[in-house]
Amino acid sequence: MDCQATGNPKTGEATARCGVMVGDDLVNARAGVFASTSGTGGPVTKGVYGAVNANGHGLSLQHGHIEGMGSTTTAAAQASLLQSQNTSLNATAFHSHNRSYDQFGGGLNLQTTAGHQAAVGVTRVPQFDMTTVQGSGRANLYSSPSGNLNLNATGSANHHLSGPRRGKTDFGTGLNLRYDF
Repeated sequence: MDCQATGNPKTGEATARCGVMVGDDLVNARAGVFASTSGTGGPVTKGVYGAVNANGHGLSLQHGHIEGMGSTTTAAAQASLLQSQNTSLNATAFHSHNRSYDQFGGGLNLQTTAGHQAAVGVTRVPQFDMTTVQGSGRANLYSSPSGNLNLNATGSANHHLSGPRRGKTDFGTGLNLRYDF
C-alpha cells in the first residue's frame, strides 16, 4: 500500500491518497481512496479511484463526494501516439458527470526530455452551451548541471467559442524558478 499526503499551510489546500498497485511500470492496475480540500474551512471531497495502464495507454475512473453538495464521477482515457527517446505525444479524453451538468473534452499533449511541454484541448458543457479551446506551453529556459535548479517560462490561453463568455479570450504567463534540495 502506498499513501501520500500534501498540503499548503498558507492556503489550507490539502490532499491525502492511499492505494495499491499491481504490475510494473509498463503494465499496471491501481485502486485506492482519497480526500482533498481546496482551502481552510472549505468542503472536503472524499472518494475512490481506479486505473489500468499498459504501454503508455490508460483508462481511469474516479468518484468523489462533497457532503451536502453532491458527487462527481469522471472517466478518462489516454493513448500514447508517439514515444521516442526524446519526445512523447499523448491524446487524452474525459467525461465528468455530476447532478447539475456533464462536461467532456479531449486534447493532445507533447513533452520533451529537455523539459518543454505543449498542450491543446477542447472542453464542452452542453447544459450551458459552453465550448472552450485551451492551449498551454512550458519552455525550460535553464537547468543547472546538477538538475537541482530549473527556470521555466509558461503561457496559456483559453478561447470561449460559445456560452456566457462567447468570443472572450483569457491569457496567462509566468516564470517558475524551482530548486530541489
